[in-house]
Amino acid sequence: MTGPSREEEIRKDIERTRAQLGHTVEALAHKVDVPARVKDKVQDTKETVQVKAEEVTLKVLEGTAVLQAKAVEVAQQAERLISQALEKLPPPVAARIEPLVLAARQRPLAAAAVAVVVLFVLRRLLCRKS
Repeated sequence: MTGPSREEEIRKDIERTRAQLGHTVEALAHKVDVPARVKDKVQDTKETVQVKAEEVTLKVLEGTAVLQAKAVEVAQQAERLISQALEKLPPPVAARIEPLVLAARQRPLAAAAVAVVVLFVLRRLLCRKS
């Protein structure tokens, strides 16, 4: 035997050509099927958005936890500073300031607003004197 005959080679070549043509026809059919392609694209986009939304949610939760921890830390530090300041004041002055501190603890937002206004007024007064 001298190898495959010419006819056998032609048949194998025809089979390869048919297989390639089949793949080409499938690819073309997929490209022509616009509704299916749109549906696939919508699904891919939906999945991408969902993953991104989950990532953002996790980052927000992590950020919230960090902010809460920092707020607790700042509140503890403020309490220490207030206690230290009250200890250094003469007793009659401390007695007058303690009710203000209690009110500020009950309404921290209002106390912060008053403090900002007082600081603003003091700054304006100091700037005028300069």
